[in-house]
Amino acid sequence: MVDIYSNLARHMSDNGLQLVMFTHQDAGVWADLGMILWAAGLQVTAAWTIGTETSSGLKEGNYVQGTVCLVLRKRLGERRAWLDELYPQVEDEVKRQFDSMKAIDDNLQPQFGDTDYQLAAYAAALRVLTGFSSIEDMDIRYELFRARAKNEASEFEKIIDRAVSIATNYRIPQGISQYTWRNLEAIERLYLSGLELERHGEARHGAYQELARGFGVAEYKFMLGDSEANHARFRTPSEFKRMYLASSQNSSDRGAGAFSESLVRELLFAVYESVRTENPREGMNYLKAERQDYWTRREDIINLLDYFAASRNVSALTHWKEDAAMAQLLSGLVRNDYVGSR
Repeated sequence: MVDIYSNLARHMSDNGLQLVMFTHQDAGVWADLGMILWAAGLQVTAAWTIGTETSSGLKEGNYVQGTVCLVLRKRLGERRAWLDELYPQVEDEVKRQFDSMKAIDDNLQPQFGDTDYQLAAYAAALRVLTGFSSIEDMDIRYELFRARAKNEASEFEKIIDRAVSIATNYRIPQGISQYTWRNLEAIERLYLSGLELERHGEARHGAYQELARGFGVAEYKFMLGDSEANHARFRTPSEFKRMYLASSQNSSDRGAGAFSESLVRELLFAVYESVRTENPREGMNYLKAERQDYWTRREDIINLLDYFAASRNVSALTHWKEDAAMAQLLSGLVRNDYVGSR
């Protein structure tokens, strides 16, 4: 492929371009593509994601529904970079790409899904990487063809993985404030982003898997209420019950440790307890008894409960109906609570 693209580059005019359509969800494959284009003297100057599959129900499995169109031009001039300089540039480029996509998207009927944003992050990383004629003292052909140990990542792949991580954390679910988002752990962000996936009608297990990888969460399956390939979703408060709670015997289950002690997990239990007793005050009493930071994180608590409550307005989330309605009542109690009240 290096020889082919090098030959194409030689036969291009200096202001010519090539268009490559590429689809993949593996950062390693994107890294290989980037090294191929770089070695051929080409750079990615523009990229866009288009929908190439529809959710007609004819296909089963975790297939990719978007394709990235990459515009390639000759890399003219000599630009040198060091690896530590590339990471902030990749971060800025990913954010710029996302902001441009958000600016033209429809909030009521979003045209870009979570997979589209992830593919856009890959493309943004390639735009930065392929824009330099040399990166440190890296021998690109050697990097391409050398045998790697199992799970060994190239420097290109590390940068692209970083782009995915930046992208995942930069995309705050609608309804969550930046202040609250900054106060959450990765496992909490994963749960909230997974709920947003479900609101957008995304039910492919692969989408949740990629989301978890973006947040750097190795074990997330304990949160799944349904794990079938095209029906995946996270558990509701009433499905979690006492499972994976710090005070529960199940809290030692693999991967659940950080989640079991998190604010999001205890809010889910507070909602469940309110539903079980048909009294939102029981949920608030639980939070005040178990969370020593109840007052300092009260703003986060209200924001997160409001986010859960918004599920009542989504037709695809009928299984959230009772929990969401109770989350709204619980949010109202916490909002009107004050020191000394009973």
